[in-house]
Amino acid sequence: GPPGVGGLVIADGIDVAQIRPLVCGGTGSRSESEEQPDDLPDKFESGTANLAGIAGLHAGLQWIKKRGIEETRAHLQTLSGALIEGLSSLPNVKIYGTLDSHRSVAVVSFTVAGSPVSEIGLRLDEDHSILSRVGLHCAPAAHKTIGSFPEGTVRLAPGVFTTMEDIQQTLRAIGRVLRS
Repeated sequence: GPPGVGGLVIADGIDVAQIRPLVCGGTGSRSESEEQPDDLPDKFESGTANLAGIAGLHAGLQWIKKRGIEETRAHLQTLSGALIEGLSSLPNVKIYGTLDSHRSVAVVSFTVAGSPVSEIGLRLDEDHSILSRVGLHCAPAAHKTIGSFPEGTVRLAPGVFTTMEDIQQTLRAIGRVLRS
């Protein structure tokens, strides 16, 4: 679904009274109050509900349900596995995270010794129309932990509409970027 929609799942036995929202204010149920209500679900629902986002999330979940969760997972694992295998064969490429696509989500982060991640991302975009995300991905502590700080990594994330041909084109493009 679209950005801006999230959910909170709380296990049985957790004392909800002990959980405090990080950001609060602007409830529609008690507009006259400056305080966030303590009753559920209002305690965790600040502001106006993102109805368009919720509808988009619902449509996305229905689509996945119709297609099949296992089929979707298998498709993404196959694509990320091919991406990992192809990147592993390129010189000076370091992949971060597990190399087993069955033990991770379809997100692959990598660096190339001697090549700034920002330049790799720019060349993929401008020369090959391939979108990636480069940098610290809003997680500097994670990058410190994995040793990619302060530059970060190049991150690729195949989706449900990505094809194996897309992966092969991406790998060829990365190879060309590294040779240039």
